Amino acid sequence: MLPPLSWRDRVNALVGYCLIKSGRLQYDIFTEQELNELIAPHFPFTEPLAVPIGEGHFTCLEAQLSMPTSTNRLTVQILCAIEVKVMSSRIYKAHAAAGISALPNYYPASRSLHLTDTRVDFIHLLNDQYSLVKDTQFIIDKLLPLPLSGLGSLLGQPLRSALSLVSAGSTDQALDYLKLYLHGNTQRILDYHKPRLTKELLSRLEERALEYTMDDAHWREFLFARYGKRVAVEDNQLRFFFTEQP
Repeated sequence: MLPPLSWRDRVNALVGYCLIKSGRLQYDIFTEQELNELIAPHFPFTEPLAVPIGEGHFTCLEAQLSMPTSTNRLTVQILCAIEVKVMSSRIYKAHAAAGISALPNYYPASRSLHLTDTRVDFIHLLNDQYSLVKDTQFIIDKLLPLPLSGLGSLLGQPLRSALSLVSAGSTDQALDYLKLYLHGNTQRILDYHKPRLTKELLSRLEERALEYTMDDAHWREFLFARYGKRVAVEDNQLRFFFTEQP
């Protein structure tokens, strides 16, 4: 039974069926451009980033999908903007590139494409004009009525009391975090946040259920749902094969 398609798409489905049965059509393809068009509407989005003091968030601004010839993995490079604020003042911001990859697998019984073995391959700092780091003295001045200076001030009781109020009592963690800002090293601060960024990115992907069921309203997906066997990345294309493994 043909799906509820336009007459043109029904003809395309019939022609495709004949080509599959005759062995002349072994696979259908999705190019990098087509897949990038599919993922573009999902960006940008913003997620919270837990910090020991103040509040943080990261925004995934845009993404570019690629299919390297040396691997069977789908790879997505995401441009991220990271910001941390203490008492409503921005103390850190940076752009970073995050690389995420996954293996595509097709399950004929459920007519669904699954992305498995998802991982964050890298998070790199981008050195650009967006970067900003406020030093620890700036933070101390925001927390205390009188400015204090020097690393020794970080150990003072007045600052500990102030930190307890804005860091939910986790004073030692807050102090260790603020020490990262002593030398204004943007990379060092990003390194501190990498584990949390990795966790949040993977959690976001899991929430979106990394699977896709073929849609009968699209004639190409209708054909593959009934005759497709497997998928693979080959020659910078995501290929949907109508044949078993070679």
